[in-house]
Amino acid sequence: MSGRIVATKYGTSHAISQRQVQALERTAHRGRNWTDAVQKAALDLLATGKTPELSSTERSRLKNRIRSLDVGALAGQILRGRVSLRRAASDEATRRFVSVLASELGLSAGGGLGVLVTHDASRVVRRSRLGLDDSGDIAVVEGDEVHRRVLEALALYTYGDARECSAATQWITSAQEAV
Repeated sequence: MSGRIVATKYGTSHAISQRQVQALERTAHRGRNWTDAVQKAALDLLATGKTPELSSTERSRLKNRIRSLDVGALAGQILRGRVSLRRAASDEATRRFVSVLASELGLSAGGGLGVLVTHDASRVVRRSRLGLDDSGDIAVVEGDEVHRRVLEALALYTYGDARECSAATQWITSAQEAV
């Protein structure tokens, strides 16, 4: 089993949420998965334009790879193993997790996918009382604050509705071109 999709078992049957299928379709890619160091270097390049993680030759190769990848493959490589979907106990709690990119992307602050980027996801999830839900309305992404905008855009692309996906695609494409 690849671990790329989460199924919930009900008796002898398994249920897969539409959001999980959508994420799998959007982020499918061919080839080897990136190592943690390459993921971090790619995030550094997309967020700041530089990275201390790689030698100059490796950095140049990664820049070319980032520019040439389609958004889905890039999202799949970077978000692999970093995201869980959660559900807040109330609508009021959900509103606390509006993406900082929402206004920049032209998205409304209410409704849609909430995004939480944090370095210690398990602690924040417990404190915020977010239940694990494979069709949840909050994407919890393990990551550093310096990469927040990139990780939010990738999560909105992967798990968001059509409007969020479209807006995030434009943002990510601009970031790829800037690398």
